[in-house]
Amino acid sequence: MTRTLTKFVACALLLAGSVACSGVPIQIPNTPQESYDETAGRPISAEASGFQLLLWFPIGINDRHEDCWRELQRKAPNHFITDIRIRDSWTYWLIGTGYTVEMTAMAYPYRR
Repeated sequence: MTRTLTKFVACALLLAGSVACSGVPIQIPNTPQESYDETAGRPISAEASGFQLLLWFPIGINDRHEDCWRELQRKAPNHFITDIRIRDSWTYWLIGTGYTVEMTAMAYPYRR
């Protein structure tokens, strides 16, 4: 009985660990919805971070790319966002690792 329970707990922990750190890919459109003004572009940027405590407990790291993309969209509503550059970085701290994603892009207003 104890051996069966030990195997069950080990399998449950392995399964939980393998699906715990999975994020959803972001969808960035590559074609404009309508025509845009190529002469009125402006640079925008956004940043999102997360932390992995003791290299085991993820805190806000799975959705940081999506959060960063949404922040870009909030900074340029009704604009075509293009020329996106993504920079991932990490910093090791004594109690875990901090992960940061930074996106820079150009925002062009749609013509009316």
